[in-house]
Amino acid sequence: MKQDTRQGGGTKGTRQARSDRSRERILQAALDLALEHGFQGTTMAAVSTESGLPIGSVYWHFKNKEQLFVALLEHCYEVWMKIHAGPEGLRGKLSRGIAGLAGADPEQHTKEEALLKAAMVWALGKRLGGLGEDSEVRAAYLRMREEMFKVTVQRVTESVPDEVTERFPDMPAKLAVLSLAFTDGFYVHANSDVHLDLDFEEYADLATQALEGVVDNFARRAAEERPDS
Repeated sequence: MKQDTRQGGGTKGTRQARSDRSRERILQAALDLALEHGFQGTTMAAVSTESGLPIGSVYWHFKNKEQLFVALLEHCYEVWMKIHAGPEGLRGKLSRGIAGLAGADPEQHTKEEALLKAAMVWALGKRLGGLGEDSEVRAAYLRMREEMFKVTVQRVTESVPDEVTERFPDMPAKLAVLSLAFTDGFYVHANSDVHLDLDFEEYADLATQALEGVVDNFARRAAEERPDS
């Protein structure tokens, strides 16, 4: 009896492992298709073909495309958190966000990060061609975006001198907004029809200099306002 139980457990574990692998294949297929065709251009049938799995398997894991894309965003968010969990200065963030994502440098970006940037565009207002306000995918992305912003503020804080954050406690959040404006803007530009042949490494350096200049300016103000100055 004990031997049969173990065998049953092993069979169950094997089935679960196969199911997990199928789910991963589906998510990877959806990721590749979404980066090429966007949300609207990605269908469950195309995901089935791309993954090499029957359409019934795709629907067994995800009841519809919205559910599939919510799971895909969650996967991408987990990857993003692992990448950005450690120390990351302004220069590293802007280099990865501009030279990596916008410049499509395979050594400085992942497909998951690129998908999150694409989702930013999908989450724009309906009048701009984005997903509707009642979209589960849009709602999921906005929740993740809020958490990603908090992480970005934490990472940026590490690049700002203590005397600056003590005098101007909202400075890290402002720098986070500016850094996101740079990276988001360059991503949109790089994927637009008016894309020029730009040296994204150079623009990442210029953006870094601009934000470092802001930090230096506020550091001078903090020093001038000290009682002993």
